[in-house]
Amino acid sequence: MQAELIYNPHSGQVLVRHEIEEAVAFLSRHGWTVVCRETTKPREATELARDAVLRGAKVVIAAGGDGTVSEVANGLLHTDAALGVLPVGTNNSWALQMGIPALNPWWPGTNVVKMVADIEERIARPLTANYYGTVILNAAQVLVDGRTVAVDMGEVSGRYFLNWAGIGLDAAILESIPQKEKKTWGSWAYLFTTIGALGRGSSTDVQLILDGKALKVNTQEIIVSNIRLYGGMLEIGAKARVNDAKLDVCIFKGDSFFTFIQHALKILSHQHIGDPMVEYYQCSEIVIESACAMPVHLDGEPFTQTPLTIRAVPSALKVIIPKKAPGDLFNTSPL
Repeated sequence: MQAELIYNPHSGQVLVRHEIEEAVAFLSRHGWTVVCRETTKPREATELARDAVLRGAKVVIAAGGDGTVSEVANGLLHTDAALGVLPVGTNNSWALQMGIPALNPWWPGTNVVKMVADIEERIARPLTANYYGTVILNAAQVLVDGRTVAVDMGEVSGRYFLNWAGIGLDAAILESIPQKEKKTWGSWAYLFTTIGALGRGSSTDVQLILDGKALKVNTQEIIVSNIRLYGGMLEIGAKARVNDAKLDVCIFKGDSFFTFIQHALKILSHQHIGDPMVEYYQCSEIVIESACAMPVHLDGEPFTQTPLTIRAVPSALKVIIPKKAPGDLFNTSPL
């Protein structure tokens, strides 16, 4: 199998070159030819993925978090090359959603595991008891044994997302987190910043057109999902399927501290759908205009602001998933 691996050395909290080298050696033992390329600037992964396709790569592996995976996916859109993932980023929502072995950034032991990888980098050799390395090797096993399926993506102004688009509060929070804090605290940096922002934001009047039907709401947060899992933990897009040619729109009303806590508890208990303070829709085109401009992120990367139009792009990307990927994520089981 001819493949190229694109690694963002700035993704995640530690460098994992040793673990990636072991994963490449594992793939080589299974007959793969893997060329590794590191990114040096933002969005370069998209260019590298396009070049990999031109060079004849059948699989392009994104070694990083949700941002790197999204960038590589943008370069593989509507090609015959499949996206593979080695989840080594701060957030690994796509991998966790698909059942690809990954460290959940919210688990208490994750920072300890990453610290071991950091020690490896400092002493320039792998440690035998490296759980992080084991997880990455297990993810590499999925590349060898998994299935290739076609999934949808979302599109905004010529840029595509694999997981979700966030409009409002979460995008503002992402913009405000210094890179140093993100590297130090990982996913917890998002939580700390969110807590600090509670009660400071304000909702605004928003008009949406969902597949031609107009809707007016007052909100400070809209999540448009292609997958169910948000941020590695919250199933906001609870009904989402990755090959139904639709995106799931979740609108959260209210802007008080107590409303935010209520929303969080409802999501964690899988009760937010049906809540009168939440509106949930499934559609293929979403037009959003707001009285006050709302920031927008795609797959965790700040991108633009309202007004905007979001479209579902059916079967836009080939991906490698585990044989036992959750069947309810698909209209018909890929297995």
